[in-house]
Amino acid sequence: MKSQCYTMPNALEAVDPMVQRLSAAVGQSLSDTTRFKFELCISEALNNIVIHARPIPSAAEIDIELTVQPAAISIEIFDPAGAEPFDLREKATDLSQIDEMSEGGRGLGLIMEFANEVEYGPSGNGRRLLLAFRDIEPDSTTMPPAEGACE
Repeated sequence: MKSQCYTMPNALEAVDPMVQRLSAAVGQSLSDTTRFKFELCISEALNNIVIHARPIPSAAEIDIELTVQPAAISIEIFDPAGAEPFDLREKATDLSQIDEMSEGGRGLGLIMEFANEVEYGPSGNGRRLLLAFRDIEPDSTTMPPAEGACE
């Protein structure tokens, strides 16, 4: 298990470079599909913190801890100092309830849908969001063989 700590400025222009750094740190630990989910969720979470957290002071940085294991990643994103608590589990809209033509409102729902684990709560003097992503192998004993496959 390998953990790495990062600090991100509380600025929208810092989100994409941070997502790229975190994705590079994940390396080949996740399948392409799970890596896509990881990147999308991290981007949504960081964007939401920058836009909505309104920390005092406004320049308060966002601390991130990434833990990489084979086929499993966990990331803890710590609210910047002075930010108001925001539990995305309470605010997320079910994706099936969002108007297809709506330009926004999917981010929190995507995080809840794509992450294998979502936790939010106190940590030290602040609060933190924990997201976990795992590659889940299908159980070959419960899946029917693909059409045309040898049995």
